[in-house]
Amino acid sequence: MFILPKLHLENVFACAQCGYCVKKCPTYYFLGWESASPRGKIFALKEFLGNGGKLDEQKLRKLGKPLSTRIFNCTLCGLCKEVCHTEIDVLEIWLKIREILYEHRLVPQGVIKLSEIIQQSKNIYMMDNVSRTDWVTYTSADVNFKDSAEVVYFVGCITSFSGRVQSIAQAFSSILNSMNEDWTLLKDEWCCGHPLVLSGGIKEARTFALHNVEMIESIGAKKVVTGCPGCYIALKHEYPKLLGKKPGFEVLHSTQLLNSYITSGKLAVPKADVKLTYHDPCELGRISGIIQEPRMVLQSITDTFIEPKYFGRESICCGSGGLLKLVNPYLADNLAQRRYEILTSTNADIIVSACPACVQTFTQTATTMQDGKRVIDISQLIAEQLSLI
Repeated sequence: MFILPKLHLENVFACAQCGYCVKKCPTYYFLGWESASPRGKIFALKEFLGNGGKLDEQKLRKLGKPLSTRIFNCTLCGLCKEVCHTEIDVLEIWLKIREILYEHRLVPQGVIKLSEIIQQSKNIYMMDNVSRTDWVTYTSADVNFKDSAEVVYFVGCITSFSGRVQSIAQAFSSILNSMNEDWTLLKDEWCCGHPLVLSGGIKEARTFALHNVEMIESIGAKKVVTGCPGCYIALKHEYPKLLGKKPGFEVLHSTQLLNSYITSGKLAVPKADVKLTYHDPCELGRISGIIQEPRMVLQSITDTFIEPKYFGRESICCGSGGLLKLVNPYLADNLAQRRYEILTSTNADIIVSACPACVQTFTQTATTMQDGKRVIDISQLIAEQLSLI
């Protein structure tokens, strides 16, 4: 039986079908189908559920696949929630529907495969997880593996395994060393589990949350810092829900720690004679509310900071969110190109972001468009200015 929790059900039927979300939705922007818009999906859910909010197995099997296609053709960027005049938590509805579809094995096959890969390999790349720290050798980074430390640097799957962005880990490690932090990597870091939550695999994600929390707490760390917004959301917001308790450590995104270094006077970064623009990752800016910290860091090291069109809470997704690149790579690439063109229209010398997935996506887009524009993470920019890398 397909049953939505009462609060989610009330939110579905509270939708006024006003359409403010339609013109903001990146998926609708390219597909142009009403059924692909947030309003269209809510309308489909109303028809799907009926007044009682319940759906029998027979109807579920008949309508589940079309609904799944609509639900997963989405970046989960949260713009629909941002502009909703009835203040519906649309993002939570999409996540809950994914969870129910996952339980009934009605999610796209690629999503099922990814879930199996993560559970087997403990990472999203189907690599032997022992090689998670190979980036240390590749980048010649100076890292620590301690049994006890004040700070844990949670690197994340993308930064650990993707050659395009492994230098982000090198850069941030060098900054931690320059600040004389008592820090360590985890000896057995697993995927944060956020991709499993996006898949709908909540039960599976709980296993990963339990493992990582046990690893971190065994070190006695007071802080965990990560440069990945997805990992940040997992550690900060999803783990307490998955485990039913708040872990005994503070969770920070790298930009928050960098900003604290600079504003406290602990870190002075030489000014750069360069024009910078910044892309707000959806999961960091709009969803997690970390908007000012990256800007304060960038504005402290350049006199020419240029905001792109659509920034902060209005930022447009790079296309790599919500597993869209797995489900619909063509649509994801179109979203990436649209956002990239907006960023390059600022005529900035460098595009900066604070998410390995965004940096990876825009770096690939820059290569495809052959314009030579440089895309880097904010940690890389600071480490370079300090001559640490």
